[in-house]
Amino acid sequence: MNIYYDSYFKTLKKNFMLVIMAIVLLIPTFFIWAGVPFFIIGGVMESLTTNPLLVHLCISLSGGFLFSLPFMPINLKAAKNIDNNTAGYDVAKYFIYVQTIFILVCSVIFGVISNIIIQL
Repeated sequence: MNIYYDSYFKTLKKNFMLVIMAIVLLIPTFFIWAGVPFFIIGGVMESLTTNPLLVHLCISLSGGFLFSLPFMPINLKAAKNIDNNTAGYDVAKYFIYVQTIFILVCSVIFGVISNIIIQL
């Protein structure tokens, strides 16, 4: 697991312009990655089920997925870096792994922040 962290942080240091580009892209697309999960996904899930845990889970996962889209080039570079360090031949496997972890982490953060905002 340490090789994933090292490769990811090495990619972030080496390609810092990709981080700046992703942050710049997040600003004008705020209404997409923050609004769509609450208003569209949340509304659809509330009409389908009455379980608030399932609704919150779907809102968090969709928010994490939409938030992670601008960071895909960074994750692809990290997957290539991991592939070079492990002498493997499957960049797609590492990319799916890194992207999945990134989506899950973003979903947890998105869920915690949405809970804090809703409780206020």
